[in-house]
Amino acid sequence: MMGDIVLVSTDCVCDLTKELQELYQIPMMYYYIRTKEARFQDTKEITSDELIEYIEGDRQRASSKSASVEEYEQYFESLGKKAEGAIVHICMAQYVSEAYENASKAAERFKEVYVVDSGHLSGGMGIMVLAAADMAKRGACVELILEELDNLKEKVSTSFIVNSTECLYRGGKISEKVHSFCKLFSLHPILQLCESRMIPVGVCIGSQQRFARAYIRRTLRKKNIVKDIVFLITAGCSYEFQEFLKEEIKKWVHWDVIIVNQASATISCNCGSGAFGVLFLTS
Repeated sequence: MMGDIVLVSTDCVCDLTKELQELYQIPMMYYYIRTKEARFQDTKEITSDELIEYIEGDRQRASSKSASVEEYEQYFESLGKKAEGAIVHICMAQYVSEAYENASKAAERFKEVYVVDSGHLSGGMGIMVLAAADMAKRGACVELILEELDNLKEKVSTSFIVNSTECLYRGGKISEKVHSFCKLFSLHPILQLCESRMIPVGVCIGSQQRFARAYIRRTLRKKNIVKDIVFLITAGCSYEFQEFLKEEIKKWVHWDVIIVNQASATISCNCGSGAFGVLFLTS
């Protein structure tokens, strides 16, 4: 309906800061973290630091899972009572999580709920959410927002480097052979989102600061980087290391805005302590 404001919604794995979420009034759907003792709602009932302490301190397994179809139905129904117009819900890359599939099935019950596969996760997904929310705030119609999101999907750069492959191995993301090889030679895999899939694109070696510099150099040497905003998302990293990373990324690009935030428990569950990502837009 003309004149109605589009409501942009997303999942908690977009790793937006509370300030940005509140500024743009973006509702978020939860993910679950399951341990052998209980199931927790990500960001509401468990934080990234708490999860990493549980996994690495007690050497326990944990897994992440999106909300069910029924839960998405309830979520969209509650949003519909507040929304003036269409609802655009932006999900994590569809081949990385069940969220897109579950949300899409749930949306079939509603006339004006549009589910979008961001093709990304964490801050890369957050960049798309912010772009959509800003367009909605300025009165853009749902068709224009969906078109812009489709364009942005190919321009966002989402990658992470992991300190240890332990969580990837425990979560079944890599084999014992690959994990043992990385551990033996101090290899730190770089994972990148491409066509809604997470793929390994390289490795760095050495100490934390050494592999961090190598990853940042590799990631930011592109010539077509949009300098408006960059997300620095970390898991289990000290404040001092975050500041080190922030200074390193400043050496390569004169950013207008640098958003530093902790990864959600869902992201941390898979990448482990010491992992971080630099996420931005290209032209």
